[in-house]
Order: sequence, then structure tokens, then C-alpha cells
Amino acid sequence: MSGASVFGLYRSVLLRGWPAALLLALMMSLLIDRLMLQLPEDLSLEALEQLQAFLVSATLWRSLLALGLLSLWPSCALVLCAHQLAGGTKAPAAGGLLAALRAWPAALLIALLFSVLVSVGLLLLLVPGFYLAGALQWWVVALMVGDAKASQCLQESWRRVSGHWWRSNSTVFTVAICGLVAGTLVSVLAGIMAHLLIATLSLDSGARHIVALAVSTLANFVAAPAYPVALVASYRDLGPPAK
Repeated sequence: MSGASVFGLYRSVLLRGWPAALLLALMMSLLIDRLMLQLPEDLSLEALEQLQAFLVSATLWRSLLALGLLSLWPSCALVLCAHQLAGGTKAPAAGGLLAALRAWPAALLIALLFSVLVSVGLLLLLVPGFYLAGALQWWVVALMVGDAKASQCLQESWRRVSGHWWRSNSTVFTVAICGLVAGTLVSVLAGIMAHLLIATLSLDSGARHIVALAVSTLANFVAAPAYPVALVASYRDLGPPAK
């Protein structure tokens, strides 16, 4: 897919898959908000010790695990939405959330196996882990578009990427970075408007917190479809799997 086609797909997914993008954005924003509340307000020695304790605390890792597991649902929905729109068909109902919910249990199991394989690879001098992550990350597309059974999704991703690792991962990286840049620009512009609003209306701390959460959600909403769109675009460009 050309750059213009990928941008058009991203825009279509953002407009027609907005329920899934909004759900994913809310999950990310609420997690970030919760973690920010745990950070110290100054850089004193005691505060730095509290920060160090927080970084290795069970609270942080439980929160990250919860986000990873829950975010699979809207992420799968965005992948399905991107695939159908790229194929010229109608976007799934509710932005793909209903169909993705049925696939969520299988996605959890595959994601667990994916994480174990990549973790083992990272322990083996890092390079195998990065290679595996780049070769197996299309499992979610294989699961949602119906090209493979749940037990075959990782294998299908490996076959598709075989011989095209650099090209396919370059596409994903480029599109994902563009999405992050777009989200950052939206965050900056919305932040400026939020500061003007706060200064004009003299909002209290509770209202300022809500405004900040809204700005974060808007930025994450804009960035949310980028990675699923990147996966679908590169998956389609790979063509049939190598034999």
C-alpha cells in the first residue's frame, strides 16, 4: 500500500472504528493518570527513593499487565476494522468491538505465548527477542481476518514475514511513529487550549484534573489506530505466505 493509501485507511479507521479507538484511548489515559498520581512531586532524596520503590512495586506491574490484557480487545477490533475497510467492505458493527470480544479469549492465549517466546529470546543476547517480536507480531491480524486458526496464528505470522522482515517491520515502525507524532501534536495543541480555558475560567484542582484527562484521552484517541493500521497494511503487502 502507498503512503496515501495508508493515510486514507488510518483516517477511515479513526472515523468508523471510533468506538474501539476511544475505548483503547480511555484505557491508556486512565492508566497513565493513575501512575502519575503515584509519582513524587519533588526530586528530594526521599522522593527519589519512593520513585525507585514504585518502579519495582507490584502496583505498577499489575497495572501494566491489566492494560496489556484489556487493551487486546479494542486493539483486535481496530485490526478487524482496518482489514475490512482496506478490502473495500463495510466497517464491522461497533467498530469491531463485538467481533473482537468473541476472539478475545483466543487472543489472550496467543499473546501469552508470544510474550513468553519474545522474553526467552530477549534473554538470549537480545537480538533473538527483537527478531521474534518483529516476525510474530502479525498474529493478531491472522487471528482477526480469519486466515488461520488460533493455534496457527504465530506460525502464519512467521511464514508471512519470512524473507521480508526488514521491509514489513519498517512499514510498521514508520506508520506507528507517524501516529505517535500526530497524537503528540494533538496533545500540544489541546494542552494549549486547555491552559487557556483553565486560566479564563479559574477552574479548581478537580476540574483541572478532568481537563488534563480529556487532553490525554484525545491524544491517545488520535494515535490509537496507527499500529493496527500499520499491521494490516504491511500484512496485505506481504501477500500469500511463503511455502
